[in-house]
Amino acid sequence: MRTKNMAAAMGTAVLLYLVLSGRLSVEDAEERRLLKEATRQQTIQQKEKKKKNKHNKDKPKPKDNRTVKWPDKAPVHFGQTVGVAARTVRYTWKETLGKWTLGEIAFGIKYFMKQQGNLQHEFTEGKSVQLGHEVRDELVFLLRHLKLCMYFSKKPYKVFMEHGRYRNDDVLVKKCKARLMRPSFTVVRDADTKCFLLLIRGAISLQERLTAATGAAVPFHHVVMHEGVVTDVVLGHAHCGMVVAARWIAKYAVPALTDAIRQHPDYNVKIIGHSMGAGIASILTYMLREHKELSSCTCIAFAPAACMTWELAESGKDFITTLVNRTDLVPAFSKVSAAQLRAEVTVSSWLSDLRDQIQHTRFLNLVNRSVAFMRSHVPFVSHPHSKVVDADMLVKPNEDLKEEGTHATEQKKHHCLSCFPCMVLRHPSPTPTSSASSNPASAPQVALHNNNTVITESELISNNSALIADLIAGCSGSALPDTESDSESESELEIIRETKEPESSKTQLELLADANLDVSTEGPQLFPPGRIMHMVVLPMPERDPALEVGSAVNEEELVNVYETPREFYSKIRLARSMIRDHYMPRYIKTLQILIDKFAKPGQEEIL
Repeated sequence: MRTKNMAAAMGTAVLLYLVLSGRLSVEDAEERRLLKEATRQQTIQQKEKKKKNKHNKDKPKPKDNRTVKWPDKAPVHFGQTVGVAARTVRYTWKETLGKWTLGEIAFGIKYFMKQQGNLQHEFTEGKSVQLGHEVRDELVFLLRHLKLCMYFSKKPYKVFMEHGRYRNDDVLVKKCKARLMRPSFTVVRDADTKCFLLLIRGAISLQERLTAATGAAVPFHHVVMHEGVVTDVVLGHAHCGMVVAARWIAKYAVPALTDAIRQHPDYNVKIIGHSMGAGIASILTYMLREHKELSSCTCIAFAPAACMTWELAESGKDFITTLVNRTDLVPAFSKVSAAQLRAEVTVSSWLSDLRDQIQHTRFLNLVNRSVAFMRSHVPFVSHPHSKVVDADMLVKPNEDLKEEGTHATEQKKHHCLSCFPCMVLRHPSPTPTSSASSNPASAPQVALHNNNTVITESELISNNSALIADLIAGCSGSALPDTESDSESESELEIIRETKEPESSKTQLELLADANLDVSTEGPQLFPPGRIMHMVVLPMPERDPALEVGSAVNEEELVNVYETPREFYSKIRLARSMIRDHYMPRYIKTLQILIDKFAKPGQEEIL
């Protein structure tokens, strides 16, 4: 009995053990299964995520409409300076070589300038008002301050003080070392005129040129004050680099000038500058006039850059005087006017003129032959990825191309030397009437010629005589006659061009209108500030030779000064002297001619 009970207990224990162990093993198996399933799901999700990321990476990223703001303060340390300078260089490249092709810069502008002619007479027309003897005293005043500005900009500071007869205690602020967006300026006390003069140097050093190149338009507003009360707010945009430079100058000039005005309440404040310094001076004048003690300050701007929008420029006519010399380019040069000029150059026929030069100039013709010879002997010069069409393809009639089908593609040759982007508007090439091109049998010959037949040097030069023009313009062009046999066909092409001239000119006008519409996307148009006085030199009028006997022609009679409206400076007028007329010695020379012209008999020169 005892053994039986012990056996039953042992059996029960074994049974209990088996039940418990089986239950636990089932639970472990279930746990392992769930863990394995979770791991598999996680692996699948990771693979899908990688696939999705790869798909998004291949997709073009959406354009970010948010634009990075230009700096509103001058850079302090080296890192900020390098960052702003790099962005300025990118901006300058984008607005120059990023839009203009080398052909347009080297040949298009020159051709358009010759086609445009001298446009100084436009400043004497319309709403322009001719000024006379009544402005002589003002011109003398302007000449004196222009010489001070020139001595400060070009000479050592000691020479500037000797010229102005200033003492050391007359110097309030002196910052002669320019940095990026921190131009050179000085504040001196002029006892002769009872004025505090703030002189700002133009773009001479590399840092100052980078400041002038930061030409993006940024918001700038002027609060009009009258006896310490706000009467109006003028909204607009201004030149970024000049606005930042004006704020930096104001940080040092406002405390010094405020203390000086309190000590000498009968003194006035005049801000003077040339070129970039003139644009900074005009913007700085708006800032200083918002202070009660400096609300009467005025500005003299010599050859100022286009630096502010129309409303701001008009609001400064009472306290800013702008002087422009002859064909000076800078007062009318802005991003919008440059885009408009490029549109006009693009639709002009400068490429045809360039081809004529290549045909009639021995040197360019030699270069053309050399390039053609190189293309015939160097196998890697031509490759199938170029987008330049051969001259034979352009001269080929459209009807023949449609009939030939695949032969038209076989006639296509490519020049890898034409690496510039196509920026010249192309017109449909006329249909030649020569027997060589009208004969259908010539098409198979050209196809065999392209496939296996050896090309002679004379044929290659004849086929690629427009290559140099294509390289410069950035697009393909029609062939130029290089032999006497082609001269007859060229004359026939000229006749066809003359018959189609009205249609092509109409297309050019339409394209120019479209280009002008696109100019509006360049941003706000900037203008020179204040009241504008323009010194104009008109060409010598034709005279009767009988009347000129015993009399000398006086060139000074051709120089006049006009008060011109601002809309004249929304367009760039090209001229050979547009750069030379910007320099201060040319301004001084023209001013001296006008002063001598308006001098009364017996009046002594006060300068």
